[in-house]
Amino acid sequence: MGAADLDVLSGQMPELFQPRELSPEWNDGLIIVPIRDPEWRGEHEWRAPLDCSVSEDEHVDIEYAGIELIEPGAGPPNMSPVIIEALGGTYGGAPIPYVGGPAMPPPDCLAFYLPFHYYHPTWWGVYLLFEGVLWLASEIIRRSNGAVGKLRAMQAARLFLYHHEAFHHKTECFATRMELTHRRPLFKTGFERFYQQTIGTPGCLEEGLANASALNDANKKLRDAVVDRALVGYVQASPPGYNRGDQIRGVFQEKRCEFAEANQRICLPHLPPKRSDVWRTTAHMFNGIANIKSRVNYVIPRNSPLSLRLPFRPLPSPSQLAKKLGALAGVQFVRHCGNRDIYQTPTGKKIPMPQHPRDIGRGLLRKILSEAGVDMGIEEFLRH
Repeated sequence: MGAADLDVLSGQMPELFQPRELSPEWNDGLIIVPIRDPEWRGEHEWRAPLDCSVSEDEHVDIEYAGIELIEPGAGPPNMSPVIIEALGGTYGGAPIPYVGGPAMPPPDCLAFYLPFHYYHPTWWGVYLLFEGVLWLASEIIRRSNGAVGKLRAMQAARLFLYHHEAFHHKTECFATRMELTHRRPLFKTGFERFYQQTIGTPGCLEEGLANASALNDANKKLRDAVVDRALVGYVQASPPGYNRGDQIRGVFQEKRCEFAEANQRICLPHLPPKRSDVWRTTAHMFNGIANIKSRVNYVIPRNSPLSLRLPFRPLPSPSQLAKKLGALAGVQFVRHCGNRDIYQTPTGKKIPMPQHPRDIGRGLLRKILSEAGVDMGIEEFLRH
């Protein structure tokens, strides 16, 4: 299954989807940076040129700048209230605020997943709070007594959070394959209901499995026992359900089968129950979408002090650009067209503008300004 197949699915079975409308301006206070490869683990970070910008074509690596900002012992970051208000939900992977307490902030306080059942075609995917990755990196360093370096800790934090949220994505894909055979909207009814019945308790298998998957995958990629022990310490100090990750990782297949059968019984109670190990025959049902890696982003609040230390100057998001062009050049929205919005100048010229959560790239911005008849450079345009 690929991302393009979602268009076919939504066309053939729209009842499976429940699109959630977001204000075009909801993310204006956020910088959303695509991650080149969430599993990348080279020994040297690529350094972005200072005049580089973020776009759907330029995957800017900001980790070099982030490494210098890791502060062992720093407190957990607060998730932007805008994210909680606009994207909070009752499904696995929904962003949640950290309210303090003896337990560590779980991964869903530091990253989140937006399901395609609700956020297709534009917003669905994995989002890592850049400040959340920095904090978890600092926690890895602290728990290793400084034995893990900043670069290694940053890589481990990114890998762990990505694979945690990727398990929520795989759970959604499992639900989708059940929906195809039973022709029922099971994700937004049964799977979400089961998650809500167990979240916050030791019985929350989805979060335990997500942390087990994250521990296993991070360890496979890094092969670093010191990092693994530090992550295990973080997991064991997490809230109920999440804290079972290390316990579950050794019996991951068994517990995933148990999880599958439990969801089956919630979704389709009229069917006869089976022993959970029957699900070993269909492990492929948990396979994620082939190009999920292209849907992974860092999120940084624009008003964060961190944003001033990025190795590039943030540019407008599509909605911000449309607003500025409307004020400066009278450009107006005409219609939606696939993954583009069509705008029109006062002279009748049509301008396609992408629909995506990231800032407009520098090259595309120059082209749009030219097509809109705005005779000024990028820096001058940004000052208006």
